[in-house]
Amino acid sequence: MANSLSAAGAIAQRHDPDRFLTALFAPAVRRERLFVLIAVNHELVRALEMTTSRAIAGPMAALIRLQWWRDVIEGRSAGHELAAPLQAMLGDHTLPRETLLEVIEAREAEAEGLETMQAWREAMLGGPGGLQVAFAQALGEKDPDVLRRLRAAGAAYGAGALLRHLPAVLALGREPFPPDAPPDRAAWLREEGQGWLSQAGRPGLSRPCRAAGLIRVLASRDLSASHDNPAAAQRGLGDRLAVLAASLRARP
Repeated sequence: MANSLSAAGAIAQRHDPDRFLTALFAPAVRRERLFVLIAVNHELVRALEMTTSRAIAGPMAALIRLQWWRDVIEGRSAGHELAAPLQAMLGDHTLPRETLLEVIEAREAEAEGLETMQAWREAMLGGPGGLQVAFAQALGEKDPDVLRRLRAAGAAYGAGALLRHLPAVLALGREPFPPDAPPDRAAWLREEGQGWLSQAGRPGLSRPCRAAGLIRVLASRDLSASHDNPAAAQRGLGDRLAVLAASLRARP
C-alpha cells in the first residue's frame, strides 16, 4: 500500500498510524481528504515539538509556524506539498475553515502554555477534538449533535494517547499539564478521558462517516490499559482487530 499512497497518505501512515488506520475504513473516494487532515495535523503538532527550549526561546518559534499554517488555511500562503490539497478541500466547501482554525487556536494556546485545567480541557476539545470534527465534516457529516459527540471522542483519544506515551513525554522534559493538575497525572488523564468517552457515547453516523467514529475504540483501549511498561505504548494486533471489529459492527 505504501507505494500507492499520496504524499499526505505517506505522512499520515508514518507519523499518525492510529488515525491512518481509521481513515482506511472511509469510502475510497473520500479517504484522501482524511490523509490530508492527518498530515496537516502532524505539521501542527510538529510546530510545537520543534521548539527545543521554551524556557529560553519562549513560544515564538511555534507561534510563527502555526501562523504560517493559519495563512495556508485562510488562502494567503502556499509552497508546501500539503497546501494545495488542503486549500482545494477548503475551496470546494468540503470542510469549513472555522474547524481547522479552531485546531490552530488550540495549538497556539498549547504553545503559549495552558495555565489552568479548564484551559487544558478547551485545548483538548479544540485540538484532537476539533480534528475529529474535521474528519466527520470532510466525510459529509453535518448533524451538530453527532459532531459534538465526535469532538468528545477526539478529546478522549487525545487524553488516552497522552496517557499511553506519558513516560516518554516526561522523559523528554515536557510538561503538558497545567500547574493546577492533580499530582497523579495518569489517574487524572484517565478520569478526564473517560468523562469525554461518556459524553461521546456511540454517535449515530451515516455509512460514509463511520470511519470518523472509530477513534473512540482506540481511546477506550488506551484509557483502560496499564501503561507502566514502556512497551505498552506500542500498538498491537489487538488494537487493530478491535478497530476492524467495530467497523464491521457498524455495517448495516
